Amino acid sequence: MGRLLLPVLVLAFLSGGPAQAADGPPGGPPGASSCTGCHAPMKVTDSVIPRIAGRKAADIVTFMREYRSGAWPSSVMGRIAKGFSDPEIDAIAAWFAVQPE
Repeated sequence: MGRLLLPVLVLAFLSGGPAQAADGPPGGPPGASSCTGCHAPMKVTDSVIPRIAGRKAADIVTFMREYRSGAWPSSVMGRIAKGFSDPEIDAIAAWFAVQPE
């Protein structure tokens, strides 16, 4: 197993794993699992990383595209967002928007 993959899997396990919609695929569309490694599906009171489950899809799309373009500086999100096309971002945002808060 790759050195980078193991920490992501550990974080996903500790955060409760990927959120699941009752009518959607487990873990959501391709790429959504890369979000749940940091963005916990349950509310974590001491976390500085915001939850994205239940947020408006349009907000998620805006943030992801701003991170991807560099308009919104970041240490990690810009690199992650660059790996997604517009249709992938739209699908991920739509899926997270219907997840329970």
